[in-house]
Amino acid sequence: MAQAREEELIDYPVIRYVREKDAFVDDHKYTSMECYLDIDLNGKRFTTSFCSPGDHVDLVIGILAQMGQIRTYDDIVRLDIDEENLQATVVTTEDAQAWAAQNATDPRYFRAREILDCEPEKIFERPRDVRFKASDILACADKLLAELAATHEKTNGVHSGIIWDQQAEKILVFREDIGRHNVFDKLYGWSLRNHVDITDKIIIFSGRCSSEMMMKLGRMGISTVAAKSVPTTLSLALAKKLGITLVARMAPGSFCVYTNPERIVC
Repeated sequence: MAQAREEELIDYPVIRYVREKDAFVDDHKYTSMECYLDIDLNGKRFTTSFCSPGDHVDLVIGILAQMGQIRTYDDIVRLDIDEENLQATVVTTEDAQAWAAQNATDPRYFRAREILDCEPEKIFERPRDVRFKASDILACADKLLAELAATHEKTNGVHSGIIWDQQAEKILVFREDIGRHNVFDKLYGWSLRNHVDITDKIIIFSGRCSSEMMMKLGRMGISTVAAKSVPTTLSLALAKKLGITLVARMAPGSFCVYTNPERIVC
């Protein structure tokens, strides 16, 4: 995994208060770059994403898939990124546009409240026969958190995530962003762009899985996620409803399994 790109960190002048001296001193601190990316879809402004520089193609693909505009990368006819003007222009197939128009009644694109009130059979099932070794999860988590620490030591301002392929015994992709939602969108976009089935893979994430994050995982088809921080009550309810195994409270040498523990083995 590559550490945070140096061009994404800005050395910024600050005035720091020091209690022992009861005085202010001049200092410099690194801060993470944030930019906006306007996304135009089929000739109209679709949304604006506030994100870190880099991996914008994956981000756009992931956002479009999460918002029910595409099913696969093949639904995209054209995707242009103007990095200078921070503009993404996307054209999708007529079939994809017709499909997207029907998604207002698709449970996958409801809010968390609607999902919790939805009948279980209306929600796509996760693969139940997938198993992940606890020791592998810890080993990958250690790598991710060590990578994250290098950037956090400078900025304390980015989130990171990886997709782990247990069968191949390797990390498929590493993505980071100032926005935790963007990390999942970038990972999803990468998988779609490379036609990689991630339903039998695990995402390991540096932050907390909120209900909105769990919704994203549900749309991605992911069966298992491991997060560093403590989950929320609503994210646990959604994990149970969606059949997702939620691992959290990752620490050196241990973690907790909150939902669907049968997928984690020794």
